[in-house]
Amino acid sequence: ASLAAGRGRGGGAGVIGSAPEANLLAISIGFGVGTRSSDDQIADAVKWAVDNGASVINMSLTRNSLEWPESWDEAFLYAFEHDVVVVAAAGNRGSGTTEVGAPATIPGVLVVGGVDRSGKASFDASSQGITIAVSAPSEDLVGAAPGGGYYAWAGTSGATPIVAGIVALVRAAHPGLDAGNVINRMTATAKSPGVAVPSPIYGYGLVDAAAAVSADVP
Repeated sequence: ASLAAGRGRGGGAGVIGSAPEANLLAISIGFGVGTRSSDDQIADAVKWAVDNGASVINMSLTRNSLEWPESWDEAFLYAFEHDVVVVAAAGNRGSGTTEVGAPATIPGVLVVGGVDRSGKASFDASSQGITIAVSAPSEDLVGAAPGGGYYAWAGTSGATPIVAGIVALVRAAHPGLDAGNVINRMTATAKSPGVAVPSPIYGYGLVDAAAAVSADVP
């Protein structure tokens, strides 16, 4: 939440997210907890977000499988039919995800890979796969903790809300664009990673917030 929409604490303190004026809907998922599976909870969460006005859905999670449950077909199609951009993490090798898993395998999802401070693909704090669309910082991240304090952390779970925030900026700057054209702006304006694109490691390159918002994109 802080990486997407952190507002800081004034005087240069705190975390400023990529879209500090965005409004958030926080939805809790219990992984392996309770009587309902997390798969069903995620499907319900996507629909709830759409019904409550989300224009962007951030999914800092992976199922660690290429396939997904049937309930997700209905839920994600519901989001796409309502012009919502779904942004999903590619996963992290350091956590055992060597290739992207659902929801990052679902067609139409904007998938985020991770890079280090030098712009090189992160080995532990990212994964790879042909569905990766753009890359964002996934190492040396700082996030705000509930109740105060901060965490230093790494992973595409942090890169993804950075990108989701930039999507929110694009949607605010170009309210007439549908979800597909918003995603097109993200990929068309990404900074070249110095390799052939799209790349299964970088996607179309490192996301560029200023260009995504202001560049002339057909």
